[in-house]
Amino acid sequence: MAKEQTFEEMMEELEKVVGKLDEENISLEESIELYQRGIELSSKCETKLKAAEDKVNKLVQKEGDSDESNHE
Repeated sequence: MAKEQTFEEMMEELEKVVGKLDEENISLEESIELYQRGIELSSKCETKLKAAEDKVNKLVQKEGDSDESNHE
């Protein structure tokens, strides 16, 4: 089983996919495959980014709750 790519690895691959799609000598079949991979990577990146954002928000909220209880 392959290890899951990090956010940074997926973004790097997505940049490569976009670069290949910009090439003029790419076949229709390859461009469709690359487009499909790009959509997949974009979706996974968005999911990871949302999870990280939720985690940060929970930590900030927890810290805020802790500060409020210290002031009472």
